[in-house]
Amino acid sequence: MTILGSRARRLALALCAGPVLAGLLATATAPAAAAGPAGKPARSTTVTDVWMRDAVDDAGLQPYSGTRVWASPDIKVCPTPVECATSTFPVAGSTSYIFVKLRNPGRYGSGTDSGILHFYRTNPGGSLSWPLGWMPVAVRAVTVPTGVTTVQVTWPGVPGPGHFSLLAVWESANDPLLIMTADILTNVRYNNNIAWLDLVSV
Repeated sequence: MTILGSRARRLALALCAGPVLAGLLATATAPAAAAGPAGKPARSTTVTDVWMRDAVDDAGLQPYSGTRVWASPDIKVCPTPVECATSTFPVAGSTSYIFVKLRNPGRYGSGTDSGILHFYRTNPGGSLSWPLGWMPVAVRAVTVPTGVTTVQVTWPGVPGPGHFSLLAVWESANDPLLIMTADILTNVRYNNNIAWLDLVSV
């Protein structure tokens, strides 16, 4: 996507600021997330294990120990219903399309699973606190066989312009979320069925 003139400079500054701020937040909270919430056991075997990568090096282990948990390669935003090669910056006020890759099996279970894939977003410049800072974008019932299943949803009325985040959450009775707290970093690290993408709308 090509953006010309001073708008491009403003976009570059906004994009750089997002990961920097998120990185500071991750540094501040990583020790608590790595240690694990009090009284919560490590993930045990479930019936199934559908998951999404938090980063390119994510292998589905819980908790994920990497740092860039806000840059999931398994979430893409595209300008058309045809999946793009790499995620693009959506245009504020327009309709975009979200693509999510669900991987099956993970390390904690196997077998075809059926569940609900939820999509949430924050307001531009808004809070990341769960659940109050996140608003529903779309929801899709999905059956996930062995392999990689790509789910696409339409996203009308992209907010902005500004910096905000997208979240994809897989929910299934056979593959429950391990823990949900107000801290989105903890939630993403400890649930391989949650993925997060930092965004800028233009």
